[in-house]
Amino acid sequence: MTMPWGVAVCIVDMVWAVLAGWVSTCLLVANEVARAMRNGEIGPFVVG
Repeated sequence: MTMPWGVAVCIVDMVWAVLAGWVSTCLLVANEVARAMRNGEIGPFVVG
């Protein structure tokens, strides 16, 4: 059974919106961490 084009487009739009929101959130967090590191509010991350 095939899926109507309208349903496929709706699903693609929802997936695109979720991915765009996720990328936007990741960039926002990375920007805040970089700002805090530049201002000396947090130091470099020590791993290990």
